[in-house]
Amino acid sequence: MNGLVWPEGLRAEMALPFALWRTLDLIDGKRGAADVARLAGLSAPELRRQLREAEQWVERAQDHQRPVTDEATRTITACLLQVVGPVAELMVDETLEDLGGAATLNALLAGLAAELTPEQMGRFAQHLRARGLA
Repeated sequence: MNGLVWPEGLRAEMALPFALWRTLDLIDGKRGAADVARLAGLSAPELRRQLREAEQWVERAQDHQRPVTDEATRTITACLLQVVGPVAELMVDETLEDLGGAATLNALLAGLAAELTPEQMGRFAQHLRARGLA
């Protein structure tokens, strides 16, 4: 019997919801899916759902290391616009200019986050999550 393994690209230092880590921590390459599900107190479909969710987190993390696209810039600007108003476009443009040609999504978001209050950052993050960027 082959043991269950982590989704490709998943690393121990990745930030994931606790519920996912609680299950992923049981995956050791030796236990099968049935054993992992039993130990986690999950049904087989719930385990599959959690593994798909972990894969989505990995994809998002990998996306954040890619260069910023025009589409991502428009989406981020729209999210920020809902938090800070019309100054959002200027903030995004200035942050991209500061980052230069090798700007990644992660660097852009970090640069913008540094300019926001904690309350604004919370609202910005909500908008980003709703659009699959956080």
